[in-house]
Amino acid sequence: MEPVTLRTARLVLSVPEPDDVDDIAAYCTDPLFEKYLTTPWPYRREHAEDFVTQFVPSGWRFGSELVWALRERPGGPLLGVVGLHRRRALEPESRDVGYWLGAPHRGRGYMAEAVRAVVDWFQASEPGGLVYWECAVGNVASARTARAAGFRYTGTGPSQVAMRDGSHPPHWHGERRAGSVGEPALPWPDQVHV
Repeated sequence: MEPVTLRTARLVLSVPEPDDVDDIAAYCTDPLFEKYLTTPWPYRREHAEDFVTQFVPSGWRFGSELVWALRERPGGPLLGVVGLHRRRALEPESRDVGYWLGAPHRGRGYMAEAVRAVVDWFQASEPGGLVYWECAVGNVASARTARAAGFRYTGTGPSQVAMRDGSHPPHWHGERRAGSVGEPALPWPDQVHV
């Protein structure tokens, strides 16, 4: 599969490039990444190099992991990353969404805008496509992003993706079906509304 560039009112979403390695390496040392994400920890520059030069190209080539870098303009500095991962072989039309934003760029609604664009693109190209979201209980910023991007909250349960230690701790879960943006499911946790 060839990489796809997406545009929103404020963002350009394109494939991460070698020039992004230093920013990725710096952003991924944020203590929130250790607490909430499954990225390697401690995160080192070689992890960012491997992500950009191996993981991302392979994911696009096989259609298993579609990753975009967020920028305010073509060739601009990296703000964060959003990706769609093929969930499982039994559900070829479904994906998991994952994302992170560098600390200096948070609080402007960039990630919700990017996630909405990525999911819209996927569901336009995969009619009936279903996108799942999950985050560790307490990761309010991720939950607010998912809610703003049109995901329905479906409850709390073990994570689908194993954490670094192989565990599956409690996570908040949501989904977005084609044509169901904003439809009610369960009420979002109280702290997500604040």
